[in-house]
Amino acid sequence: MEPKIYLNIMRVFSTLLLVLSFQVSFACGWSVSPETSRLALFKAQREGFFKLTPFYYSADNYFSTNTISDADQRLNCLEWKNKLGNNINPNDVYVILYETDSEQFETAYENKTLNKVFEKNTFIKTLLLPKNKQFLNYILFAKKLEYNSNTDVKWESWGQIGYESKDHKLAEVTDFEKKISSAKDPFLKQRYAFLILRYSFYDADPKEVIRLYDAYFEQNKKTILEPWALYYKALCVENKILQNYLLSKVFNSCEEKSFAVLQHYDRKLTAETLALAQNDEERSVILAIESLRNPAPDLKSIKEIYELSPNSLFLSFLIGREVNKLEDWIFTPQYTNNGSPSVTFSDTNWYEDYAKAKAENFNKDILYLRELEYFLISIREQTSGEQKDYITAAIVQLCFIDDQIDEGKKYTSMISNKANASIQMQKNIQLALVSLKQDDLKNEKVQNQLYNYFNSVENLIETDNGLFKNLYSLYRIASDEFYKKGDGAMAGLLSMKADIKNEGEYVSYNNPYFYSYIGYFDRKATIDDVDRLMALQQKTNKTPFEKYICSGTIAPDINYYKDLKGTIAFRNNNLELAYQTFSSMPKDFWEKNYEFKDYLNENPFTPKILQKQEERKFDYRFNKTDFIAKLIQLKKQNTASSNLQLAHAYFNVSYLGNSWMMTAYDWSSGGSYVDYIYGDNAANEKKYQNGNYHNLKMAKMYYEKAFKMSKNNNEKAMASLMIFECNYYNHYADLVSTEEEEKNPFKAGKELVNFYSIYKTTPTFKKYNCPLLKSFIN
Repeated sequence: MEPKIYLNIMRVFSTLLLVLSFQVSFACGWSVSPETSRLALFKAQREGFFKLTPFYYSADNYFSTNTISDADQRLNCLEWKNKLGNNINPNDVYVILYETDSEQFETAYENKTLNKVFEKNTFIKTLLLPKNKQFLNYILFAKKLEYNSNTDVKWESWGQIGYESKDHKLAEVTDFEKKISSAKDPFLKQRYAFLILRYSFYDADPKEVIRLYDAYFEQNKKTILEPWALYYKALCVENKILQNYLLSKVFNSCEEKSFAVLQHYDRKLTAETLALAQNDEERSVILAIESLRNPAPDLKSIKEIYELSPNSLFLSFLIGREVNKLEDWIFTPQYTNNGSPSVTFSDTNWYEDYAKAKAENFNKDILYLRELEYFLISIREQTSGEQKDYITAAIVQLCFIDDQIDEGKKYTSMISNKANASIQMQKNIQLALVSLKQDDLKNEKVQNQLYNYFNSVENLIETDNGLFKNLYSLYRIASDEFYKKGDGAMAGLLSMKADIKNEGEYVSYNNPYFYSYIGYFDRKATIDDVDRLMALQQKTNKTPFEKYICSGTIAPDINYYKDLKGTIAFRNNNLELAYQTFSSMPKDFWEKNYEFKDYLNENPFTPKILQKQEERKFDYRFNKTDFIAKLIQLKKQNTASSNLQLAHAYFNVSYLGNSWMMTAYDWSSGGSYVDYIYGDNAANEKKYQNGNYHNLKMAKMYYEKAFKMSKNNNEKAMASLMIFECNYYNHYADLVSTEEEEKNPFKAGKELVNFYSIYKTTPTFKKYNCPLLKSFIN
């Protein structure tokens, strides 16, 4: 399934900042569809689940799937084999019936080249025997009828037919009953009846559909054609309750129509439909159909179905849906940046008071989880075989969601070693979860065992693409556990691994670029984490676990990490470490990578906020090493002039300045950058350089220092003006509404008064004086 991604290719936004303009905080960034971000670890399956694939719990009405069951068609091929002889390969029947189009078959028939065109096909070889001419005629009729509705276009594919033979004729549809009656063999008679029944359905003749079903299928149901025919009859019945009942019988007896049944089934009539059921199995099926589209807690239906059919396949599937619901409600808010489950209800007010709503819903969901868990434990011993292993796996997963690790470990050991591959895979996921919670994650043996668990799931992806979701969820949780235990390097690589695995379709990971490799670490890493990353990047004898998590995640160029390390050091005001790190990098790195040359291209010692747009020049050759070296030199000088330059520099490395990319890799207008992978960065940005990036704290400190030290009125004028600017933007940095502004209006301090009195004769005053500035003086 392709995730819906809304992404600006480069995570940089440019907006003109006007002098004294009012800043309103807002969040910007990228997002994905709720279904893409949803966490789901439980994917154990029982044999027979394949037909239920569209009904897995998801953020969509139906789970999008590219895989469609062909079990019914395979049964039809077996019926042909049983009729015409064991020398027929059912796969050859499938090729002719379902993979050979009308034109190809008819042309070969008319040219008498069926034997050559389908030279090794055992079905064709058998049909060409003289005794089987009536069966060959049937296949020919079926192929012609397939495209009768349009002589030019294949209605399935919209491609041009373009028959080579001028003798091509449409199937004769004027006397269908004669076609049926002329077939002496009951097998053929029923198949002609089905073709004509289906034709009548699309020809809007419901009475004929019902008549044909009653005449040729009601008393002979030992064929896959019967539920197919019953589906068409159900849709022709005017009584909606009876239609529901007939559809439920179709749902239980074939795979091809399962999705279509749920599209037509009226869930409002379930109680009346149950009244028509003839036995407990039919009742359980009707209840299951009702539950398969219910996104809300539905333990009530599960209990009712268990009483009616304790080993029901549908019961297992619905239990799995319930586990997936709880994973969404509890895990998705916990391990993703979206803040809420992928499925929310109209009465769920997540955004009015998020913290309160999250806590209330978590408590409610945990209580429901325990109710489901206790029920499954109570019925476990009454089940057997695959059903028992499946329910045990579900209990384990509920234990883990509830952080009952020891209890989950106990039930994991109860899963049979003979359980099917899907349940064994689930067991490995759950053993990995136990290890992540309980073991020493820095231990090499523990890490390599985790790799074995991860790899056991990876190996199944080729046969089940749906497992991308499981790996995404598992790696999200693994990343969180490594982070909690102090290993930010491994945590970040696992987080990247999660997003690579999420549907296998992330644009930024299919085409990785600079920020793809450092994004997580930009938000969460310490200097030690980056050092660990660099050591891992250079390590030649990686362990199996290290090789695995580095595959597709480790940066190809160690200088990516050096730039991040230097940036973190700068954010921490460790200029010496920043200089040491940047100076070890190529001098042209910032001209050749990311967007540095487009956003680090102005003089950082001239405050951007005082420049008119036409005055700005974008030809400054910015080098981070040289910039840090100059800051260190200016600090050592500690003069009024050097402090004024430092103040300008720190103003410019804030989000308001022209050199903000010295401090951050993304930008937003006074607010925060939010995206699906990394979340809201506002809390981090407010801490950069003791609050300078967001609130201009250091810039103001140096302006105040310059003001106190200076003996020059022009310098004092500049410092006064910029102290006012710092106060102004600090005041509005966190305001998000005009209502807040009305309650807490900005008031200019003595700095602006002095600017308009003591320093009104200075060149600085003459250059920057304006009516808008003066209006702030009360």
